[in-house]
Amino acid sequence: MLQMANYEFIRKQHFVLGKPIRQISRESGYSRQVIRKALTTTEIPVYKLSKQKARPVIDSVKPIILEWLRQDEQAPPKQRHTAKRIFQRLVDEYDFTGGESTVRRYVRELRVSPPKAFVPLEFPPGKFAQFDWGEVDIILLGKQITVQVFCLRCTYSRKIFVKVFLHQKMEALLQGHVDAFEFFGAVPQTITYDNLKTAVKKILQGKNREEQERFTQLRAHYLFESHFCQPAKGNQKGQVENLVRYTKQQFFTPMPSVSSLNELNQWLIEKCMAYENQKVPRSSMTVGEAFLQEKDQMLPLPSRSLECYREVSVKSNSLSMITFEHNAYSVPVSHASTELSCRVYADDLAIYHKGELVTTHKRCFEKGKEILNYDHYLDLLLIRPGAVPYARPLRQAHLPLIYQQFLDKCKHRPNGMKEFVRVLLLQREFNSSLVEETLRECCEKGLFQYDAVRQMLYQRTLPEHRIPRLSLAKTTHVPMIQVQAPNLKQYNDLLHKRSVVH
Repeated sequence: MLQMANYEFIRKQHFVLGKPIRQISRESGYSRQVIRKALTTTEIPVYKLSKQKARPVIDSVKPIILEWLRQDEQAPPKQRHTAKRIFQRLVDEYDFTGGESTVRRYVRELRVSPPKAFVPLEFPPGKFAQFDWGEVDIILLGKQITVQVFCLRCTYSRKIFVKVFLHQKMEALLQGHVDAFEFFGAVPQTITYDNLKTAVKKILQGKNREEQERFTQLRAHYLFESHFCQPAKGNQKGQVENLVRYTKQQFFTPMPSVSSLNELNQWLIEKCMAYENQKVPRSSMTVGEAFLQEKDQMLPLPSRSLECYREVSVKSNSLSMITFEHNAYSVPVSHASTELSCRVYADDLAIYHKGELVTTHKRCFEKGKEILNYDHYLDLLLIRPGAVPYARPLRQAHLPLIYQQFLDKCKHRPNGMKEFVRVLLLQREFNSSLVEETLRECCEKGLFQYDAVRQMLYQRTLPEHRIPRLSLAKTTHVPMIQVQAPNLKQYNDLLHKRSVVH
């Protein structure tokens, strides 16, 4: 096949030098047909097959391969033929003599997917929002951990809400929505989701879904509609997918270092507010200006926020502990070996007995830990004071050093351990910092008794227990009594006389 340089030579010979086709053919050796073609076009020559090349090895098994791939459409995704499996079956069942690469090449040709194309969309104000989770790493108290990023975005104005949690469980999903709606000051009419398990219990035919009861409660409380993407079709909520990527690049690169998640979430709120200065694509408005238009079309907030928890049944053991997610949490000893109910919030646990709150704990996300409140065991320690030195709740409490000093003085006195427990019980009546301050004053004065500590607390807090300083004016009618000091020298005289008077 001639190249473009050959075409150039022929055209110059004819059009510039004036040579006829016959002479050019005689001098160059090109056929007159080729020369005429070069004189009529300046297109770059491309080789074209007049007919497909025969592939006798693969042609004989093409119908078999096509049938297997057609059957795969009805099979589970993980039980479909790979090119290697097709080659193995052809060899075993049809004595195929070709190579595996030949089969791979043909299967690859059959599986070429059509180019992806999408329709540009435009959403009305207030109608839609999109939700998704993201996952990033942060530095929390000097330790690198993975956190989950709750992302919600309004599709018209592009207003965003971003918050981090330690997990993606139901209570985090609910709390994220409630916080997002309060941040917006309104509720989108419809929110688009993946088929996440915390929202969807079962995927039914078509667009129908059996939703989780707590998620349905969220929708009923805020009156929005939910729309779920087709499985594995994340592009149906492309705006929030872009938001997840944006937050990773703009908010979490480099990894933020914080002392608490509350600190990080407050910083993220500031970032979300600053994002309102961004321009809405294909618009002259900012995100904040567009949201002012959108907010009027959104649903109003209800009079009260939804309480975001899931409830689980638990039972305390004889050590006054319940077990939740591989961790033990203490309850008051009065509720030992009792059926209880635990409300699980995103960051906290609230334990109830017959509808009455028993205690609360900060939720622990590690495993195999004991979260003990020593106050839960004080009533029992008052009965069994001998267990005080070995009580694990007290040892884990890391009480201020002044308590240990008081305990050291009480150890060797009768009922000393009981007095120490009674001092700890004072924290139920008085502020713990006040008890600690009073205890420090008692130790300085050498008062290592419960009654002394309690009396000094009364003097600090209750006016009727404060003893006023006596001060008499010079004009007072109260007579001044002068008492003459006794002469003690007479006792020295007795010593000199070496005699004792009885």
